Amino acid sequence: MNLRRLDLNLLVIFDALMAERHVTRAARRVSLSQPAFSNALARLRHYLKDDLFIRQATGMLPTPRALELAPHIHAALLALEHALDQPVFEPATTTQVFTLDTNDYLVGAAMPQLMQRLAALAPGVNVRVVPPNSRAFQRLDAREVDFVLGGFGAIPERYGVAIIEDNEFSCLMDSQHPLTRGKLDLVRYAAAKHLLITPRGDATGFVDLALAEHGLTRRIALTVNQFSVVPAIIANSDLIVTLPKRMAEQYAPRYHLAQRPSPVPTPAAYAHIQLLWLRRSSGQAALMWFANLLLDILGRAAEPR
Repeated sequence: MNLRRLDLNLLVIFDALMAERHVTRAARRVSLSQPAFSNALARLRHYLKDDLFIRQATGMLPTPRALELAPHIHAALLALEHALDQPVFEPATTTQVFTLDTNDYLVGAAMPQLMQRLAALAPGVNVRVVPPNSRAFQRLDAREVDFVLGGFGAIPERYGVAIIEDNEFSCLMDSQHPLTRGKLDLVRYAAAKHLLITPRGDATGFVDLALAEHGLTRRIALTVNQFSVVPAIIANSDLIVTLPKRMAEQYAPRYHLAQRPSPVPTPAAYAHIQLLWLRRSSGQAALMWFANLLLDILGRAAEPR
């Protein structure tokens, strides 16, 4: 069926007659004369190849085809009406607050340029950053946050998703650490003393699950909840840390640390850094504007699912 040949006003006619079951009342409902309404109904019948409504003494009786179509047409008209009633999002004048759930590394990577761009494009916008926790999906559903930035496994269809970057992992250690010599395999890796970065406060990470599959465990000598403190701790210590490769490449030369590829396979849930938001019936234009601004800054065009 070619919708380009359908006058969408005919769906309004259909919806009115389905509600009223009477031609005169339905015509009045949509501000048409009865002849004009009847003519429109005839056109819709021809297009759909069905009588749609049968005249009876008590009114207009819908056919099975009309009853099948009715809920879908009514829902579509309501959705269209709601969308058209939404106020136009104007970045230059909005005073909206956007709340972002993410870690301190991604804050440092995005916020300096984001605030500069907002000052020029949307000076009234405020940004609130909250630390991540295990309730990311619940936070989005409750609209406690607008966006979550991080790594995720299976993502429900109710969320929009854009991939920021592929996520590889490296190990950082002091330049004199024994693991800088020779091959860094799983056995040597597991025997080392580890620093775990856990913004959510977890006692273990994906590394421990991967090691367990090989019958190995590691000693986590220190856990911290921020990325920014890691280089100073690692320097001149016997600790090693596993973190995203992009981050390691920034920290290693600045703090004279050694960087090695992680011997631990990366699980699918951590293979990408992703931006998530809740698909909404209201406020979607503002969300997509902010999402595309973030994605532009972080270097990836939006690929919403």
